[in-house]
Amino acid sequence: MSIEERLKDHMHQAADHLNIPQDLYDSILQSTEERISDRERLTRKSRNRSIIRNAFVIGTAAVFIVVVIVSSAFISPVMAETLSRIPMMHNVFKLAGDLGLKAAEQKGLATETDYYDTHEGYTLTASQAMFDGMRGAIALQLDEAGHPASLFDPFARGQSEASSLKSKGSFQVMRAFINGTEESITWDIGPGNDAESAIVTITGASSDQAARRPVLPETFNLALEVRLEMIPEPFILQIPMRKNTDNHILYPEAEKSSRQVSWRLEEMERSPVSTRMELVLKETSSDERTIYFEVVGQDGTEIKIIDLYANDMKQGYRRLDMLYEPLPSDHQSFTIKPFRYVYGDSPDAWEKEYIKDLELTVPIEGND
Repeated sequence: MSIEERLKDHMHQAADHLNIPQDLYDSILQSTEERISDRERLTRKSRNRSIIRNAFVIGTAAVFIVVVIVSSAFISPVMAETLSRIPMMHNVFKLAGDLGLKAAEQKGLATETDYYDTHEGYTLTASQAMFDGMRGAIALQLDEAGHPASLFDPFARGQSEASSLKSKGSFQVMRAFINGTEESITWDIGPGNDAESAIVTITGASSDQAARRPVLPETFNLALEVRLEMIPEPFILQIPMRKNTDNHILYPEAEKSSRQVSWRLEEMERSPVSTRMELVLKETSSDERTIYFEVVGQDGTEIKIIDLYANDMKQGYRRLDMLYEPLPSDHQSFTIKPFRYVYGDSPDAWEKEYIKDLELTVPIEGND
């Protein structure tokens, strides 16, 4: 059967299984066929990719089934959540563990994209992008001949670096360029919501250890050069990035000192997606362990850190530019909790040793 015939067959089976009324089924099918027809005309004009077309046909049907049926209360909330996690329908930002990316999706700040490159039957696609001026995030997804393929499995990669344990197409290494240069940025890659997806985070950085983190331009062209295992040619993705958030810069009067350690929060920047804090630390103690800063919301929930940019200034002083997930918009304050790491009960278990005398609760001025 053709892809359209298979589509109708699967939709008909789903309708019978869920006891969908005939008029609702007819409406879903008609809307789906219209969207497929419109997309096919665009596809012929721009490129001839049967894989993309087939995936769109199936994805369109799945989206219409879930949206229409769920909104019509024909299935339970549990089944609705299960259907929303079908691989062909997943939204990487929405299902990722990053609260900022979830907020970006909910607030319409994440852009659906379709930048891709194909080698040896594998297609790497940048399916979503987000940029709030402080960090950029790109969702990557991999398929092989139209089927999901394993791109990023941090657990498997952590077990061994032996090439025999790496599957073809799994992530190997990457380079990132802003407007043709990689001088002022750094990147990190982490898991998406499944093995065939990953999230790349782009932040400003400096190769010469500048005193402050370089500010990313509000618009730029991001180029990702991604190498996958057992595929000689790199995958090149060109992704235009544009800031689309209204950020607020605050200058809290927050500082604390105790014995031979003190810190001062000089600047704070907030967006719906991220929170950045620029802090100066002064330490003259003999303890060589690094001091880190945990941020906790007013409800006691830890705000996860995304990135840390540090620069050693004059003797005893260090400037820290720390990027966190967003503080909830309704919070009126947050608490900064300095700590050092110490060994736990086992050699691989690290624990936080909080420095209580340096903790401080900071009110958020001008909060909406």
